[in-house]
Amino acid sequence: MMATRAIIALSTVLLLAFNVAACGNSPTGPSRTGAALQSLMVVGSSPGGVVLHRDETATGTVTLNGSAPAGGAVVALTVTGAESRVVIVPAAVTIPAGSTSATFQVMLASSGVSAPTEVTLNAVYRDVTRSFVIRLEPLR
Repeated sequence: MMATRAIIALSTVLLLAFNVAACGNSPTGPSRTGAALQSLMVVGSSPGGVVLHRDETATGTVTLNGSAPAGGAVVALTVTGAESRVVIVPAAVTIPAGSTSATFQVMLASSGVSAPTEVTLNAVYRDVTRSFVIRLEPLR
């Protein structure tokens, strides 16, 4: 599996995107059954390269490489890592039929973290996973 990571800072908006290339090309995989999960990204508004502090909210976006089918595309969301319990995301987000993306809120719980750390936000649709690394920082 090949991974690509790009970090772009725009004034006080930090935009991080971590895309993992789709695995395989099986006859039952996404490439032959319609739109596949193309990307997952999170945008936060913290200066200094920090994504989330305690009680801060960011916006996540999942994007398909084509239009969502009738009934929409349900993308499952999970967070992994030592401090995953403090990152709040919905269990799933639905991309409406005919659309290519949907947004959702990403929030660090009020308990926050005591030391800088990273967690991974994962989005899964039709056996394709995209991951995004989120940096968590304590309040100073």
